[in-house]
Amino acid sequence: MAKDKRKIELIGELARARSHLSVNFQALRRDLEFSTRAKQAFKRSPLPWLGGAAFIGLLVAKFPRRAKKITVVRKGGEAAVEKAGKFGLALGAMKIAFDLARPALTAWLTTRVSEYRTGTPARGGRG
Repeated sequence: MAKDKRKIELIGELARARSHLSVNFQALRRDLEFSTRAKQAFKRSPLPWLGGAAFIGLLVAKFPRRAKKITVVRKGGEAAVEKAGKFGLALGAMKIAFDLARPALTAWLTTRVSEYRTGTPARGGRG
């Protein structure tokens, strides 16, 4: 009988410990819900929060920017620079030529695509 009585006492202690642990766990979860606590704090006093955010924004805006280091390594000296200049000039000339020829190229391509789709030449058999 003493064993049964002790068993019942232990079961009761375990039940109390579990309920106490459950209550503590729920309180801990409530304390760790940062977003809910932050929203409540903002609702209680929005001006200090907005002022603090503005102050931090001003501080961050005043930080000096990191200077980028740019090192130029010249291989070939003046000849490479002259060659690059000529290449750039040629590319510019090709772009201008393409811009001027674009309407004619578009019309030609439209004609070819319509010929392909219909299966008949659009300009009286030329092709």
